[in-house]
Amino acid sequence: MTDASRPATASDLTRLVCALNDSGARYLLVGAYALFAHGYQRATIDIDLLVEGSEENGRKVRQALLVLADQSAREINPAWFTEGDNIRVADEITVDLLFSPCAQTYQMLKPYEQVIDLDGVPVHTVSLEGLLLTKQTQRPQDIQDAIVLRRAIEAGG
Repeated sequence: MTDASRPATASDLTRLVCALNDSGARYLLVGAYALFAHGYQRATIDIDLLVEGSEENGRKVRQALLVLADQSAREINPAWFTEGDNIRVADEITVDLLFSPCAQTYQMLKPYEQVIDLDGVPVHTVSLEGLLLTKQTQRPQDIQDAIVLRRAIEAGG
C-alpha cells in the first residue's frame, strides 16, 4: 500500500471508467473530471463519481475499484451504498463516491446523462446543466466552476 494517494490523471480516469463500464456499475462522472470530459480544464486531485445508492450497485462499483493498485475497495461494504453517506476511497488515487451532491441524487441527474467519448472510452457524465446543479455551494472551486458552466451554457456549449 502507498502512504498517500497521488493526484489522479486522465489515464487513471480512463482505466477506472473502463472498469466501471465492464462491471455494469451505474455512475455519473461529476466534479472537475466531468468538466475535463466536456473540454474545460481545472486542477484537481481526485475523481468524483455520483453513484446509484443500491447494494447491487455497491457490489459493481467495489468490483470496478479493485482495478486500483492498493485494492482499498476490498474494505467497502456494498450495504453502505444504501445509507447515503459519501465514501472516500483512498487508494493509489482518491475516488469520492457521492450520493447526493447539492441534494442531487443519481436518479435526479440521470435525465441529464451524457455519454462522452474520452480516448475511445464511453464516459457516463451529465450535461453542463446537470453539472451546474452539483455546483450550488459556497466552496471557492464550486463558485468558479459555476461561473464557467453558466458561461458555457449561455454560449451554447
